[in-house]
Amino acid sequence: MAACLALVALQLRHTRPGHDQQGPQLRWTVAELAVSAVAVGPLGVSVGLLCLPAASLLLERRRLLLGLLGAGAVLVEALRAATLRDTVDLLLTVALGGTMLYAVTTLALLATRVHAARLALAASAVTDERLRIASSLGSGLSAGLREIHDLAALQRPDVLDELIAVARRTLAAARATAAELRSLSLAPEAASARALLASAGIVADIRVGHREPLGPAGTVLATVLREAVTAVVRVGDARRCEVSTEERSGQVVLRVVSDGAPHGVALGADVLDGLAERVRAADGRLTAGLEPDGRFAVEAAVAAAPAPAAADPAELRTALALYYALLGMFCVKALMFVPAPRLALGAVCVAAFCAFQVRFSIQDATRHARLALLASAVLALVPLPWLGRNWIGAAGILAGSLLIALPLRAGAALAAALAVTAGVIGGDGPVSALLTTVSALVSCVVVYAVLRLVRLVRELQRATAGLARAAAVTERLRAARDLHDLLGHGLAAVLLKAELARRLADSDAPRCRAELADIVRLAERGRAELGALADDGPRLSLSAELASAAAVLEAASIAVEVEDGPVPAAAGAVLSVVLREAVTNVLRHSRARHARIALAVADGSARLEVENDGVPDGVTAPGSGIGGLSVRLAEAGGTLAAGPDDGWYLLRAELPLR
Repeated sequence: MAACLALVALQLRHTRPGHDQQGPQLRWTVAELAVSAVAVGPLGVSVGLLCLPAASLLLERRRLLLGLLGAGAVLVEALRAATLRDTVDLLLTVALGGTMLYAVTTLALLATRVHAARLALAASAVTDERLRIASSLGSGLSAGLREIHDLAALQRPDVLDELIAVARRTLAAARATAAELRSLSLAPEAASARALLASAGIVADIRVGHREPLGPAGTVLATVLREAVTAVVRVGDARRCEVSTEERSGQVVLRVVSDGAPHGVALGADVLDGLAERVRAADGRLTAGLEPDGRFAVEAAVAAAPAPAAADPAELRTALALYYALLGMFCVKALMFVPAPRLALGAVCVAAFCAFQVRFSIQDATRHARLALLASAVLALVPLPWLGRNWIGAAGILAGSLLIALPLRAGAALAAALAVTAGVIGGDGPVSALLTTVSALVSCVVVYAVLRLVRLVRELQRATAGLARAAAVTERLRAARDLHDLLGHGLAAVLLKAELARRLADSDAPRCRAELADIVRLAERGRAELGALADDGPRLSLSAELASAAAVLEAASIAVEVEDGPVPAAAGAVLSVVLREAVTNVLRHSRARHARIALAVADGSARLEVENDGVPDGVTAPGSGIGGLSVRLAEAGGTLAAGPDDGWYLLRAELPLR
């Protein structure tokens, strides 16, 4: 008993946290071999105890010592056993016990390492995506900014027409690239839809059930979502709008359902026909009409991007190999003690039982699962009196599968009942029945551990793949937002200043040269920001952005009132992007003559307000810029509101300082 307890204590060293990183320690291995030699030799303990040092030698990859241990076990058992069959049976028990103990220990360690590596894999996906984005941005946009810089640096009015053409071309390329990066995901358009519906007082219920990234189909679905939500707001009598996505039969299905008047009227036949044509071009379909409950629904379905095929990780292959080894050893042991006249029956029972186990334990099949479990129970118990003592392993394997297939309490109760039943059927008296029951329970625990770890590795594989996809999509969206918010604003300012310089070329040469100098500065900043897109994102100075915004608005003949206040740097970096987008919207979408920019910190939040008096006649849905800002602020815990306010158009961003 003392020797057995010592071997168990030595075996437990492999389960200590960090043991697999410390490397094998030979002195503990030698001690374990010495204790096992004393126990099996002079003390006369069963050779089956050698499964403990065998597992340790497998874990530490000591092949020579493992071979010597096997030879010693063969020698001892050959001297003890009455028949060759008993010798082989006990040696198989040692191999089976050592293999399963190795399986449980090593798979737990491997699963722990896979779990710890998920963030590293996601970070690697982000790095790869940044390199890909940097490669795609580095050609056209960088060359355009360089050409703008070189033309403006000449300080010559005769190059202004060419400079304006280059600025327009580069700005169009930046917006197209941002749209391409955004098209992989519906998240930005969903954020824009939520913000637009909220501004109209409509309760938005948005449920996302598709797998990202969407690929090119995302652009089509984003267009359908934008037009449908805009129609809901334009009609104006809806109280609730539901937006949902799901994957169904290999397609991504988008539904926009509202309880107002049919917004198909607002969409118009021409818009619906145009949307349907775009969806058909993407091998999809578009339907619109009344639901049975009276609500109006627009539904678009496009083919889902195929999931990339992923090879099974080494951990999963190891787990499956060990489980197949367990079933193989069970087959050999079970057939060894089957009487010759019943050998054919035994082979059929073994093959059928293992087929059920592989089908429903490893392949996670659910169809006809209850029937298969019932058939396995019959195969495990009914042949027990005729197929020999080793058939008891079938009851243990089935009990372990029950723990996996059923809820834990029900599975545990049935597994215990199965083990007791197997002991009663297979035992030759109370002591034999007890030993048979214990043997079945031990097999049950080992099988449950291996199957549970197989599922754990699969879950971690799916989680890792999902995390990497989400990280890559997030990185693309970040690059798209930065490209639109930062570089797009800078290029719009370049274009504005170039057109102003062309008007001043004949009447005010010094002012024209000053505007060209500003263009040089803006081009240099744009190139720096373009390079920063491949990093963690540009870090902006709010004070510098405030001065730049005021200068750009004044250059457009818009009187600016600035109310400045101290804002912490972290919040200022986020609000700088909001300020850029707000100023870009004033320049592009309004007829403003006056504007106000106000910064303040109160009640633990930083607030930015940008308003202008150039409200257009019909306020359209927020575009990608406002949607991107909503997402960016939401990630930092802030909020964004934009809309008409007492004859002016007000954009307000609030960001908590914590």
